[in-house]
Amino acid sequence: MSHSEPENVGAGRQVVRVLSWVAGVIILLVGLLLALGGTVSGLSGGGLTMALGWVVAGLVVLPPIVTMIRSRVSFFAPMWVPPLVAVASIIVCMIVAAPMMAVEVAATPEGKARTAAEQAEAAKDRDAEIAEIEKLVTEGTEESTRSALSRLGAKRFRADVAEGGQLRRLFDRATKAAETAKVRGEVNGYIARINEMMPKVEAVYTGRPETELVINANLETLDTAARVLRDGEQFASDPEARAAMAKLRRTMVQKQTAAFPAMRAGYGRIKDAAVWENDMDISVQGRTIRFTAGMFAANRNIASVQKAAQEVLYQLRFRNSRYEWYRGSDWQGYTMETPGDAEVGYWSGASFTPVPAPE
Repeated sequence: MSHSEPENVGAGRQVVRVLSWVAGVIILLVGLLLALGGTVSGLSGGGLTMALGWVVAGLVVLPPIVTMIRSRVSFFAPMWVPPLVAVASIIVCMIVAAPMMAVEVAATPEGKARTAAEQAEAAKDRDAEIAEIEKLVTEGTEESTRSALSRLGAKRFRADVAEGGQLRRLFDRATKAAETAKVRGEVNGYIARINEMMPKVEAVYTGRPETELVINANLETLDTAARVLRDGEQFASDPEARAAMAKLRRTMVQKQTAAFPAMRAGYGRIKDAAVWENDMDISVQGRTIRFTAGMFAANRNIASVQKAAQEVLYQLRFRNSRYEWYRGSDWQGYTMETPGDAEVGYWSGASFTPVPAPE
C-alpha cells in the first residue's frame, strides 16, 4: 500500500501565499466599495469600470485563482506575473473609466453647477478679452491693430470670426484699422524724411563759393531733396504730408534762385584760376560760360573740353558755352537745354527730371 508525501513548501512561498491572500482580499474590498459608492452616487459606467479593475486585480492575486490559472496558462507560472497583471488591470480600467467618469460627474447636480460656474467664468474672461481687443482697435496704431488681429486669430475665436460670426464685424474693423495705421505709419515716416532734409536745404550756401567742394555739396543736397519730393507723390493726398512737401519746395526754390547764380560765378573763377598756367581764360556772364585759348582754333579741342565739362555745366544750369581762340575772335559753342534756377528736379548725368508740385 503506497501513500503520497505532503508537498514541501518553502518558507518564502508561504510568506508570498499569505501576502497574496491579504492583498487580494484588500483589493477586492476596495473594488466592492468603489462599485457600491458608484452605484449610490449615480456614477454607473465610469465608476463601475474602475471598480471592475480593482476586483479583477484582487482576484488574479488570490492563491486559488493563481493556481487555477497556472494549471491552464503556462506564462502565469512566475511569481511576478500575478501582481503585474493586477496592476495592469487597474491602470487599464482607470484609463477607460476616466473620460466616462468625467461625463458622469458633469451630469450630476453638483457637476452641472460646477460646469455652469466654469462656463460663466469662461464667458466673463472671453468678454474681458473682447473688450481688450476693442480697445486695441480703437487705439489704432500699427502695433495695437496687429495685436488685435493676432488675438482674433486664436483658435477659440475662429468660429466667431468666420463669415457671419459674432466677431466678424470686429475683425473687419481691426483689419481696416490695421490698413489705416500702416498708411499713417508710412506717411509719418515720409514726413520724418522731409523734416530731416529741411535743415540740410536751409544750410545750402548762397554766397559765392571758393571751392568746388562747396558747389558739389550744394548740388548733392538739392538733388537729394528733389528725390525726396518725388517720393512723396503717393502721399500728396494727406494734408500733413502735403504741407511738409510744400514747405520743403518753397525752401528749395528760395535757396536755388540765390545759390545757382553764385555757384556759376564761383565755378568760373575757380576754373579760371586752375587753367591760368595753360594760357586759358574762363569767364561767366549770367548763364553763359566763355572759354578763351589758342587751342580752340581746333574744333576737336572744343569738343573735348565740352565733353569733359558738360555734366557739371548742365547741373549748374548754364544755357550757353562759347569757345574762342582769342578775345574778340569768332567763337563756336553749344546751347544747353537746362531748367530755370527755380525749377525743382534731379539729374541723371545730363538728363534732368522735374518734380512738379502736387495739383
